[in-house]
Amino acid sequence: MTNLSIYIIQVAVVFSLFFIIYRVALSRLTFHKINRYLLLSLIPTSFLLPIIDGLFPSISHVIIDIPLYESIGFNSVEDFKIQETLLSSSTINYWSLLPILYWLGAIFSLTKLCLNIVKLVAKKQNATIHQKKGYKLIITKNSQIFSFFNWIFVPLKQQDNIIIEHEKAHVILKHSIDIMIIEVFVALFWFNPAVYFYRKSLKSIHEFQADNRVLNKQIKTSHYLQVLLQNLDVKKNPNTIYSYFNYPILKRRIDMITKTKSTQLAKLKYLILLPVCALLLFAFTKPNIKSIPVISEINTFSLSSDLPSLFPIKNKTKEDITSFFGTKRKHNKSKKAIIHGGIDIKASTGTPVIATASGTISKAALEGDWGNLIVISHSDGYQTWYAHLNGFNIKENQTVKKGDIIGYVGNTGLSTSSHLHYEVKHNEKRVNPLDYITE
Repeated sequence: MTNLSIYIIQVAVVFSLFFIIYRVALSRLTFHKINRYLLLSLIPTSFLLPIIDGLFPSISHVIIDIPLYESIGFNSVEDFKIQETLLSSSTINYWSLLPILYWLGAIFSLTKLCLNIVKLVAKKQNATIHQKKGYKLIITKNSQIFSFFNWIFVPLKQQDNIIIEHEKAHVILKHSIDIMIIEVFVALFWFNPAVYFYRKSLKSIHEFQADNRVLNKQIKTSHYLQVLLQNLDVKKNPNTIYSYFNYPILKRRIDMITKTKSTQLAKLKYLILLPVCALLLFAFTKPNIKSIPVISEINTFSLSSDLPSLFPIKNKTKEDITSFFGTKRKHNKSKKAIIHGGIDIKASTGTPVIATASGTISKAALEGDWGNLIVISHSDGYQTWYAHLNGFNIKENQTVKKGDIIGYVGNTGLSTSSHLHYEVKHNEKRVNPLDYITE
């Protein structure tokens, strides 16, 4: 799973948690303006919290100089054919299909949104337009009155002025801006059920605000409720980018109109969000802390944890090595004769790559011919390099333990097929990884 996929899931989880808290603890309050801006703020907050550690990174004391890549995936064409056969016979990595499915859903949703806007513009072109102060009254053949930005679409039949006042409230309060924001958000996170309830909650607040604005014009509540009841011709599937007078939350609107206003003391309930933010900040911020071994364990720790003694790919052995340290050959792409500075290990895309010793992530980024590269700094001047990865499971400056999954085998950079290029360095000098692999 790629970093972007993990980030999207994290955003969806953070958003869902905040929205559940809102629905349980805050949605019944009559502070509609506060609730509107609170719901809108959930979107940037959800995007920001998972990367807050990346916005304020700790300063790394290790400077990594990335040289030009001087290794390839296979010794010969025969090795390539062996790997190609292995990949074709291996099972499908269904995890790799998830990003494709996600983007298909997002593109479909965004396309649907654009088509709805195009249809709306087409309706406007075939209608009679009356310019009013601050809005345009558009007479159409629609059976319902609705608004979009400063356009108010009105059926040919006569409409009650109260209903037009309600739609004018949507125009003045700029509710269509909110709607476009949430429609794009829903399109990007279409897989999360919470976003559809979120859209309904925010549009409900729009209706509450418009109702209050109309009632503040000295219109009797009883008369306004009667108008609401007379306009119950609601579409089963209303277009989500419009603001409808008879939006299908009539019971909640009547309840909100007639209920006692929340007291000012009730605003203290919003403070419940502060500890939740603090907990999420703590969850996504990973401190760069190195544990200090007990004196009696120093020798054991140095021998077992700091030396890169594990095989770098989970469930693979030395028999899966296709190119050894120190061999000289021509690169399949560059045709240059080079000496191999590490070992290449065949594995299908998505196979977990593990840290061969405990240490700190000094580099985790896309580095030219290396592809997705991870560099781990260990004690006593040791480093391990993992190249051509499909994705990362860690972040820079993070502390990892021996055996932790740090990434996944891939075919990025100057690579001929899916494999891992693995190197060990001691005091900046490449050494044979097989001299250290003992487990």
